[in-house]
Amino acid sequence: MRIGIIEPHLRRYGGIRRMLEFANRLVARGHDVRFYLPDHEDLRCRWMRCDASVRPVRAGLDDELDIVLFNHEPQWHLMDRFGRARRRIFYALHYGRLYDKEGSWESIRCPVDLQLANSNWTADQIAAEIGHRPTVVLGGVNREIFRPYGGPKRYPVLCTGDDLRPWKGTDTIHAAGTRLGVPVEGYSAKDLDQPALGREYDAARAFVVGSWYEGFCQPGLEALACGVPLVTTDNGGCREYAVDGETALIVPPRDVPAMADAVDRVLHDPTSAQKMAANGLDVVEREFDWERRTDEFEVILDGVSTGRGASPPPRRAPVPTEPELSVVVLAWDNLTYTQQFVESVRRNTDVSYELIVVDNGSAWEAASYAQAAADTPVLNEENLGFARGMNQGLEVARGRYVAFCNNDTVLPEGWAARLLATARRHEHAGLVVPALTAARNSAVVRLEPAECIEVLPPFSAPPPAVVYLARTAVVRALGSWGEEYELASGEDVDLCFKVWVNELDIVYDQRVLVEHVGKGSASRLEDWEALWARNRRRFLDKWLGDSEVPRLDTCDPARFERNRAIARGVAQWMEQYFTTRDRLERRYRRVFGRHGPVRKRVEAWSRAGWRRVRPHLPPKIAESLGRVARRLTRTTG
Repeated sequence: MRIGIIEPHLRRYGGIRRMLEFANRLVARGHDVRFYLPDHEDLRCRWMRCDASVRPVRAGLDDELDIVLFNHEPQWHLMDRFGRARRRIFYALHYGRLYDKEGSWESIRCPVDLQLANSNWTADQIAAEIGHRPTVVLGGVNREIFRPYGGPKRYPVLCTGDDLRPWKGTDTIHAAGTRLGVPVEGYSAKDLDQPALGREYDAARAFVVGSWYEGFCQPGLEALACGVPLVTTDNGGCREYAVDGETALIVPPRDVPAMADAVDRVLHDPTSAQKMAANGLDVVEREFDWERRTDEFEVILDGVSTGRGASPPPRRAPVPTEPELSVVVLAWDNLTYTQQFVESVRRNTDVSYELIVVDNGSAWEAASYAQAAADTPVLNEENLGFARGMNQGLEVARGRYVAFCNNDTVLPEGWAARLLATARRHEHAGLVVPALTAARNSAVVRLEPAECIEVLPPFSAPPPAVVYLARTAVVRALGSWGEEYELASGEDVDLCFKVWVNELDIVYDQRVLVEHVGKGSASRLEDWEALWARNRRRFLDKWLGDSEVPRLDTCDPARFERNRAIARGVAQWMEQYFTTRDRLERRYRRVFGRHGPVRKRVEAWSRAGWRRVRPHLPPKIAESLGRVARRLTRTTG
């Protein structure tokens, strides 16, 4: 068989070790096995033998394969790119949802011929979510490397020592060691080769696993193979080999007293420790021989290759013909952000919806993801800018409502139903916006959601265009997003002004709190401040002059003209403010150059000038202009 395995890298992780061990044995049996890695990854495996060939993903897209397999959830979208592969397999090495991994929703619903799981616990978690139980394919342990060496016991307690991933529970292990007055050794930072790692296990009196959850937990099995008594949390995957009181002592995750008691028992009850160590060696020999596991894996692969495999899992549900909501997101590279956003849409959108991803000229992998992940993809060869991209999404939207979203956001559970309910209750709502965890306009930033729903004052600081929900027909009637703005910036303020002059409201729903990174894409633009200055000029010219602005039939002509006059007055004061600020900034740049305390000095002068001017303005205009100035100052900062 010609077997392709897509991996994120070949670095030292338990799941990678499993695939390398399988690949080496399949190669020894005459199969052609190839690993495919992202273009930027090292194509050599430096920590254990790799007999399979290793190629970049793009170099293998045209390879003829009997089977292509992936196990890293974010890479699910690459499967369709291997157009000459006859069969496709997803091998779940854990239940990705627990780790907040991007792609974990799609990976168990993407079109594959067979779904595998690395343990019964992983299979059960997936079955509970989608109603289809994957075929379980267990791994093994290399007993030539992981075995009792008979060396001195240098460590009372050994663990992986992984402090970077909190769910590994290393802090619980250290707390238990402190409680007992026993030192805890970790090996993850030592960069050990495989034989050295086997001897490291052998040097411990007890090996401890503190994970909250594990797909399988390879280190626990390796410790048993080295004849070391095991203390482990009940993390799910360890149940394949850990039986409490027989092969290990099992404690609840994050329970320091229970872990300390179990470790103390291993260290001070040699009879019990020796019994568990002997039982562990017996289980490893009987159940986890790599050749036996490869026999089983080979039979499954052969069955899939010849069309005799188990039934495929269910795929993504079809898109409704008349969705209530169209979710439009604009992507420009930043693949991880887009994947996290899509994951949150798929998990947390609780109304009938369609997902429209507009890709603005991303690199090939991000563009490939957009095409695979969207219900309706729009793929641009170059970056057409924020406004044009959002309008492209609006053009194909079929929902009664549309939500324009940034890709550097994570939408919370129940977000759509709440925002839609707010839109329906407020007859004059032009836009509905949620609270944000981060934004330059601090007025919409919250640490926690609240129960408050309020109408923002007209012509105040517009909320940033992170998530805007509106009636689709209303946005279209307003002329959509203003494409006169270059790339990004200004178009959100412009849309808000069009809403306000048409006597519509912007409603702020604090019940929905959206996690927002902030300028995930825009910050990559060159000379952001110069771009904003040009777009600011476009905005002022439009709203100071007589440029045509759509008037809705629902807005009385006299009210519309009155609101245009208010908008013009706000724009006049905005122009004066920025003219003064820019003049002061140029003056200080001549003195201090590009560096030095220019920004702080200019902002101090601007605030002082504003305090002198403000008392002479009408109260409503002063309040509105102050909000706008603060928003725009933050935007340029």
